[in-house]
Amino acid sequence: MPAAASSTRKAEPTAPRPAGRSPQELDELARALYDPIARLLRAELRADRERLGRVRDSRP
Repeated sequence: MPAAASSTRKAEPTAPRPAGRSPQELDELARALYDPIARLLRAELRADRERLGRVRDSRP
């Protein structure tokens, strides 16, 4: 009976593969997405500061 139980066991999950993209393609994609995402994050941080009444960033 143990042999039957071991044959029905599912395979261990593995890390997802990057949809057939090479490391160079992934690097290009990351570089292309960085500026738009950074712009959105800066805008969100600016909106949060305005909402709190701290329009100016006090960091040096």
